Amino acid sequence: ELTGIEWRSDQWLAQFNGLRPDNVLEYFSQSPFWDSSSNNAVLKMQTQFNDLQQASYDLKSMVGVEFSVTHQEPPSLFVITKFRRASPTKVTPIAVYYILDGNAYEAPSVHSIVSTRVLSSIKQVEKAFALARAHAEFHPATGYSWAESNEQKNARKAALKDIQLS
Repeated sequence: ELTGIEWRSDQWLAQFNGLRPDNVLEYFSQSPFWDSSSNNAVLKMQTQFNDLQQASYDLKSMVGVEFSVTHQEPPSLFVITKFRRASPTKVTPIAVYYILDGNAYEAPSVHSIVSTRVLSSIKQVEKAFALARAHAEFHPATGYSWAESNEQKNARKAALKDIQLS
């Protein structure tokens, strides 16, 4: 997983005068996110020393991994999806990358986003239960009661404020 990596090539951007729809995959191919065994890379290698143009080949007729620009708002945003193609009509997304103002990133998976949010929520619930346990008292004759001093009231208010800000 490369979601913690940010990649940029200022030299490439200067040499090619920024990103455009016709050169964004070439820029992306310089990044650590690129798969050199992808169909895109194979076609590039096969056509680089002859007059045939890579664009004349149809990636849809190939089987394997391929990259495609799936959304663009030039010149600042490009979304690139890595697919596994099983047939001309059956593709499965593997990963999504985005280039924002020349910086390339791997988008986090839905699983990692949801698990991070759930973990954050659980930590807040644990804080609330710890706070409640600290103020609950039990006496066999009267059962549970809630007793707190002025200091405890102030601490509770501060803790609740912290929880709401988190």
